Amino acid sequence: MKKILLVSAALMLAHVAFPQGQVVFDNIINAAGQPGVFPGAVRAPFYSQDPTCPTCIKQGNTSTGNPVGSTVYNGSLLFNDSSHSYTVTLRARNSTTVTGTDAQNNLNLVGVTTMRTSTSGGNAGRTATPPAGNPVVNDVVPGSTDRGTFQVRVWDSRGGTITTWDQVLLDNTIARGYSTLFTVPYSLTTTPNPPPNLEGLLSFQLFQVP
Repeated sequence: MKKILLVSAALMLAHVAFPQGQVVFDNIINAAGQPGVFPGAVRAPFYSQDPTCPTCIKQGNTSTGNPVGSTVYNGSLLFNDSSHSYTVTLRARNSTTVTGTDAQNNLNLVGVTTMRTSTSGGNAGRTATPPAGNPVVNDVVPGSTDRGTFQVRVWDSRGGTITTWDQVLLDNTIARGYSTLFTVPYSLTTTPNPPPNLEGLLSFQLFQVP
């Protein structure tokens, strides 16, 4: 019995030291930090459709993003209100097994949240805290130096009636957007804690399919 308890305790400690691959699901976090320094710096707010070109796909950080970019958006910063309810999902996979493009790939759904309703401070264009906590990338091996590749997808849920990306793809009138694929430059499973941020995520705008 003592041996069993000792083994169980050792396994629990190993799980704490090398948890399943996790990441912090937030597009504005440690925004003034330095890229390349753990846990990572992210300032990549999301934008509504460009009123002058609602079918245009645009991705990339602005001059106020982190990392700094040169993209200019004509749409407003995205947030949920009484008229619009946006679903935000995070998809991920072990970087060594990723195939496809930004528009179509084999990443798995790992997290779901919404846009924030508050636009105060730095919250405009920012995702809400996921209710389920930090997403887990199941095919990243605990205790390894495996990296995860990620993509964020956002769409107008039309009052909660559009609940999946497959539904979005069936209706070209639904406003949607997605980030470029990106690989977080830190191990998802090794100490120190907390898990890394989504460094590498860039801003994007929503669009409708022509």
